[in-house]
Amino acid sequence: MINETDLWSLAKRALAPADRPAEHNPPQWPPAQDTSRISRSVPLHDVLTARRSVRRFREDPVPDTDLATLLDLATSTDRQMWPHGTAATTPQAWLVSGVAGTSGARLRQYVPRRSPAGAATAVEPLAGEFTDHGDCPEPALLAARYAPAPVTVLICAEITDDTGTAADDTGSDYGRALLRASAFGYNAWLSAVAAGLGGSVHGRSSPEVTRIVRRHTGTPARHLFTLVLGHPAESPQEFGP
Repeated sequence: MINETDLWSLAKRALAPADRPAEHNPPQWPPAQDTSRISRSVPLHDVLTARRSVRRFREDPVPDTDLATLLDLATSTDRQMWPHGTAATTPQAWLVSGVAGTSGARLRQYVPRRSPAGAATAVEPLAGEFTDHGDCPEPALLAARYAPAPVTVLICAEITDDTGTAADDTGSDYGRALLRASAFGYNAWLSAVAAGLGGSVHGRSSPEVTRIVRRHTGTPARHLFTLVLGHPAESPQEFGP
């Protein structure tokens, strides 16, 4: 058993940038990002207590700075948990903004920014960037399957076997990708709660969503996990635990 008073210090240590030499990270991965903007602002117990599934949201948009912060944290934690993970199973975050069940939704990709060449650590946190891929097809499908939220994060991965072809659901790469995508989604959700947002996670992969992402982006990415985010329509005491 872990004493409740120890949870905050243990989680803070786990979510903080890894204290290991830079060469332990694969060369294509930059050092873990500074997570102090979130981890030092809200006690862990408060975050866990406030973690409730939210499926009704206000129309207020979520600023890109907030989205980048929580996705940076999820990316940083993924790199600590999988220091030798393959690039093929690295989670990708595709964001659909403005899903209201009709039209006007945009599809963007979150791209973690690399540290400057030769820099061992970054003095200031380097926020990720968002690449716009234009109008998102079938927003009604996403709204019906998940929730009409300001932001829908489709967490995907490019899963291939040794020959470079798509792997099936039973391969080791698929299991690793699914585990990493789930952890990525939950870490992003917890950091969103710490930042005052609400949301819900949906662990089931969707062939329909995979087809949307592949057709609209031209990548072999496979959908594995979904996180919807926004400002809750009700206060926490109104929708209960």
